[in-house]
Amino acid sequence: MQDKEIYSNKITKGSRTYFFDIKKSEKGDLYLKISESKKTQSGYEHHRLVVFDEDLKDFVEALKKSLTKFKELKEPKDGKTYSVDKIRETHQQAYLPWTIEDDNKLELLFCEGKKAKELAEIFGRNVGVINSRIKKLKFKDKYGK
Repeated sequence: MQDKEIYSNKITKGSRTYFFDIKKSEKGDLYLKISESKKTQSGYEHHRLVVFDEDLKDFVEALKKSLTKFKELKEPKDGKTYSVDKIRETHQQAYLPWTIEDDNKLELLFCEGKKAKELAEIFGRNVGVINSRIKKLKFKDKYGK
């Protein structure tokens, strides 16, 4: 008796097709079967990987770690030890140029007594950048604060 297929999904990219099948064994145990079918000059090549239920959690964690590392290695090396996209998850305006409107708004809010932490939240930037901008624009000298 063959194992019963519960769910199937496939993706085709070029000459390769990947199948993700959830199956139930004769004993009733679930497992994941990942298959690759590749068209070659002499026909098709097939490769299969079976992941059993008790190993699935560890398999997924290892796959996630590998994909994260893959992405890191794939990114172009420009000497940066940070990711602008990652930083923008918390500070939406990080590394974007300041506009005249931003500077005017910063000056107004600074004069109203807003602290750097609050200004950072308003401008979507980190506290260090806010303090640097205040220093660059000489607000403390100009307003004696």
